[in-house]
Amino acid sequence: MRIEIDCQICSHNESKEKSSFVRYARLCSVRDDGIYEFECPEGHRSITVLRTPKHEVLFAIASNALLDGYLREAIASFAASLERFYEFVIRVICRAKSIPQKDIEKCWKSISKQSERQLGAFTMLWFVEIGDPPDLLPNKMIELRNQVIHQGKVPTYQECIKFGQAVIDVISPIECTMLDKFPDNHKDECFALSRYVRAKHEQPLTILSIASPLSAAIQEDISLEICLERLCLHRRVQSVPSIGSEIIKSIAVHLVQQEI
Repeated sequence: MRIEIDCQICSHNESKEKSSFVRYARLCSVRDDGIYEFECPEGHRSITVLRTPKHEVLFAIASNALLDGYLREAIASFAASLERFYEFVIRVICRAKSIPQKDIEKCWKSISKQSERQLGAFTMLWFVEIGDPPDLLPNKMIELRNQVIHQGKVPTYQECIKFGQAVIDVISPIECTMLDKFPDNHKDECFALSRYVRAKHEQPLTILSIASPLSAAIQEDISLEICLERLCLHRRVQSVPSIGSEIIKSIAVHLVQQEI
């Protein structure tokens, strides 16, 4: 999956003075740390931070993998998306309890490499906080995930659709409850990385969100199949390559003066 990083310095400087200008952008592979450093052909250096939560990024990667025919990779990324969502929930609730960040990191470190412990931590924390146990993946979907990841099973396209939809069905009610009960803490967790980078660097900082099939499915209450149809259309319109090296492109931008 690729994301487009713009040179915001070019756009900001030139748009003030000229009716048209060249906008430089780079198609980049997704980075694990969510931080993208960009130097355009004009020599401008800038940093872009991806605000979209990790679990939504992984779900988007899974959706693109599915459209590209990488079925095993789609299942693996859907599963990883769900695991990172559990971590996201834990961190949001910890913020709601005003637990210091250093203590959260210290505690998380003890379970960071053990997904079963993370699931247990999420399940009990959610139950204590909300009063109801969360719905989890059905056993049949857990079986499919294990067969794909641990036994080398190559799933069918429909199995991938069912698994991805099952992940949406788990995440959706929990996400809606979080947005209702912890809206400020949810927002704080989404912007945690950008605050960290802004404090560390003195270069111009751009915050970027990407189109999220998972977010669309939850907010609009639509199926994964509809989300994939939209994503397929978007890729066709944007002519986004699926593979290859990083590409820098220049786009002529013409500003239209509004009549008063």
